Amino acid sequence: MANGSFSLPFDSVAGSGMAFAGVDADRADPGAPARNPALYGATSATTLTFGGHLAHYSTEFSGAAERSETDGSMIDGGQGGDPGRLDLPLPDIVLSHRLNERWAVGVSLNAPFGITLRFDPDWVGRYHAVDTVIRGVELVPAVAWQARSWLRLGAGLRAQLFDSEFSNAVDLGSYVQQAVVDEVGFDATTPACLLAGEQTLPGKYDFFNRLDSREFALGWQAGWRAQITPELAWGFSYRSPVEHRLSGQAARARDGWTLDEFNNDPCLSAVRVGLAAMGRSYEEEVAELVEAATSETRFSTDITLPETVSTALIWQRNRWSLATTWRWTRWSRLQAATVAFDNATPTVTEPLHFNDSTLIAFGARYRLFERWTVSAGYAQETSTVDDRSRSARAPDADRSYWSGGLRWQALPTLGVVLSVGVVRGKTVVVEDRTEATGTGHTLDGRFEPLTLVWGGSRLEWRF
Repeated sequence: MANGSFSLPFDSVAGSGMAFAGVDADRADPGAPARNPALYGATSATTLTFGGHLAHYSTEFSGAAERSETDGSMIDGGQGGDPGRLDLPLPDIVLSHRLNERWAVGVSLNAPFGITLRFDPDWVGRYHAVDTVIRGVELVPAVAWQARSWLRLGAGLRAQLFDSEFSNAVDLGSYVQQAVVDEVGFDATTPACLLAGEQTLPGKYDFFNRLDSREFALGWQAGWRAQITPELAWGFSYRSPVEHRLSGQAARARDGWTLDEFNNDPCLSAVRVGLAAMGRSYEEEVAELVEAATSETRFSTDITLPETVSTALIWQRNRWSLATTWRWTRWSRLQAATVAFDNATPTVTEPLHFNDSTLIAFGARYRLFERWTVSAGYAQETSTVDDRSRSARAPDADRSYWSGGLRWQALPTLGVVLSVGVVRGKTVVVEDRTEATGTGHTLDGRFEPLTLVWGGSRLEWRF
């Protein structure tokens, strides 16, 4: 999903049909234990859900980019197209088995995190982002305990596989020119370019940078379900932070130039002379760093995916079920991302400035006939980014969810569940500055309202 937090609430197809309202307390939903392990074994002796969601989102950028800290030139290119994609299915697989009257065990497979953004590689914001792909899939074995007649407790171990891909173009010419300005206090490259009749450095030595990684990490989750009255239940769940040490391959591809062409560029003649006059080496301080920055190497970075607190109430009477959910995610943990490389490439620190996010949902379910049940829901979620921190990788804003669902009891032991929904954001302004690379490029414009459409389906077996 295209948002700053890249969090996905699609644990359960039945839950998404109610805009995720009540999932933490809904024992009628055999997929709900993926969110709250206390619900394992809450109804039938053995249950199995097998299904998932497909989601597609779209948004479009309009604006311009500028080399604001170097020569002030406008960056050419298109508007990036629609970066939204149809990503891999989001699984809704939950197996629950009751051992006895007090104990139950289970396991779930779901995708709590994900985003796929693919801009055109020649768009105006290519120095900020081209591809941003994140997938987090986790397997959670868990146990539930009927502590009292009215109280169930549960806990599970989160085994999470995190797969990421980030790519962008790098304006090496602007970086070198700005580094010279920072070192000597004035631009010593542009006059040399003009004297030699050469193109100035900004935009002259671009290369493409791609970071790929896949890592495994562990966390935990826990929850309870309390039957407050015969008709009203309260559920609570907690997902712990998950610390990932990401490492992988940094692939680089120079855009039509060689190291010899760079090192023999007359624009750098004054740099060579100046370094020699100070008893310093051009080869060590420029040539070797440029070769390292544009060559393949390994990289590493630490990221802590945040904890989530979720609580829900569900009221059930006769044919009706009414539910609400409040969910909080501590995205303020992510204030910056630092990437270190195995070779001489300088360490990069990218500001994030994420904010905590909150989701509030309301939903209803009604049994039309003995075998048919319908549901609907609405939710509102706050954004993890604002006008200060919004970037091309996180064109996010507050958003609203509308959803509907249908359940058919095809056989006494087999049910079919469907859900559909739409997420709608709003038009947002972005002023993304490439502080991490030191070039000071600025992307100014706006993203059209994000629209995400999803559909879910699953089979339920109860034995």
